[in-house]
Amino acid sequence: MADPPRGAGPAVPLAVHRSRRAFGVLLGVLAITLVLSPVVGSVSTPPGDLVFFVARALTGTPVGTGSCPVPVYAGGTSVPCLVVEKVLVDSRLPEMFLAALVGAALALAGATLQGVFRNPLGDPYLLGVSSGAALGASALFLLGVGAALGSIYLPALAFLGAMGTAALVLLAARSPRTSTETLLLTGVALSSFFGALIALFISLRPQSALLPLTFWILGSFGGATWPQVELVLGGTLLAGTLLALHGRDLNVLQLGEETARGLGLSPPAIQRRLLLLASLVTAVAVAFNGIIGFVGLISPHVVRRLQGPDYRALLPLSALFGAIFLVLADDLAESLLGGGSLLPVGVVTSFAGAPFFLYVLYRRRGGGR
Repeated sequence: MADPPRGAGPAVPLAVHRSRRAFGVLLGVLAITLVLSPVVGSVSTPPGDLVFFVARALTGTPVGTGSCPVPVYAGGTSVPCLVVEKVLVDSRLPEMFLAALVGAALALAGATLQGVFRNPLGDPYLLGVSSGAALGASALFLLGVGAALGSIYLPALAFLGAMGTAALVLLAARSPRTSTETLLLTGVALSSFFGALIALFISLRPQSALLPLTFWILGSFGGATWPQVELVLGGTLLAGTLLALHGRDLNVLQLGEETARGLGLSPPAIQRRLLLLASLVTAVAVAFNGIIGFVGLISPHVVRRLQGPDYRALLPLSALFGAIFLVLADDLAESLLGGGSLLPVGVVTSFAGAPFFLYVLYRRRGGGR
C-alpha cells in the first residue's frame, strides 16, 4: 500500500465526510427555511424586507422609527410598515426560532430514547413525560388562575409535572433487575393514569375555560416571546450537548448489555443518565408550547435511513432535521386555515406522524425493508 504524500494529514474516514456534508446540507436547509418562513402568516414579509427588519433589530433600532421598505400586502390589504415590523420582530421571529428549538429538542430526546431502549418506536412521550407536563398545565386551569398569573405559572407547573414523571420512572430504574421493557411499561402506565386525571380535571371546569387548555395540549407556538426563546435555547443547549457527548455510549448499548459490560461500561448507570437528560430536554420543549407529537419519532428514523446508525452523527443531525420539520409544520399550520384562524401545530405533526408510526411498526414486524 502506497504511503500518503509527504505533509498530508491522516486520512479522514468516508463516514466522517458524509456526516460533515449532511450537517452542512441540513444547516443550510434550516437557514433557508427560517428566511422563507416569514412569507407565511397573517402578514407576509418578503425575504428582502426580513433582512432589513432583522438588521434593524440587531442594531437596536426602535420598532417603527426611521425609513423602511414599501409596505407589504396581507390578504390583498396594504399593511403599514410599523405593523409589519412589530408583528415580525415581536411575534413571528420568536415563533420561528422557538419552533426550531423545540423541534431540535424533541428530536434529540427521541433519538436518545430509541437508543436507550433499542426500540424504533421510541419517542419523548414514551416515558409519560409529556403527559406529566399536561397534568401540571391542566391543574393550573382547574385552579382558575388568571391570564397574567397563568403566563407565569403555566410553564413552571408543566415543567415540574414533566420532571416529576421522569423522577418516578428513574426511581423504577434504580433496581439493577429493572429491564428496559419495565421502564417502557411504567411510562405507559403513568401516561394512562395522568390521562384519566386530566379527563377528571376537564369535567370539573366549565366548557368556556377549556379552550386555552385544549389549545395548549394540542401544541401551539402562538404567543411566543424572546424570553421563552432564551430559556428554551439554554435548556436545549445544556441537555443537548450532554446528550451528544454520549454518542459512543449509545453505540455500545446497541451491541447488548453483556458486550457493553465487557467494554467497561455500566449499562444501568448510562441508561439512567440518558433518561434523565432526555426527560430534561423534553420538559423544556413542552413547558411553553404543549404537547407536540411524533417529531421525536420521525426525525431520527429519517436521519438513520439517510446517514446510518452511528449516534455520534445521528444525534446532531436529528436535531437539525427536527428543527426543520417543526418550522415547516408551523408554517403549514399558519397557512392552512387562513382568515386569522389558528391551527395547533400538534395537529399537523400528528397527521404526519400517525402514518409514519404505522409504517415503522409494519417494517418492525417484518412486512417491509
